[in-house]
Amino acid sequence: MNTSPLRESLDLTSEERTELSARTRSQTMAHRDVLRAKIILLLAGGQSVSSVARQVGKTRKIVRKWGERFVNKRLEGLQDKSGRGRAPDFSPGCRGTSGETRLRAA
Repeated sequence: MNTSPLRESLDLTSEERTELSARTRSQTMAHRDVLRAKIILLLAGGQSVSSVARQVGKTRKIVRKWGERFVNKRLEGLQDKSGRGRAPDFSPGCRGTSGETRLRAA
């Protein structure tokens, strides 16, 4: 049986393991951050990408993505890249004093 290169390179320091474990138990952290921490802990525990994907309910592609980002950038790699997502339709300063909103000029 071939060993995944991802699993071989996922050795956690004690500080990283402590931080990731705390994230998985957090009641206030965003769900996506908890899920990413869980993915890394499961991979570091020696589980296959397919097994982790089944446990967390995500695709193998997603599990590999976060595993590779962790290997390359450690804990910083688990953060979203800046500029991701849809731009807001309303700017923060476009709300009038009456509470009505105006569309931002495009």
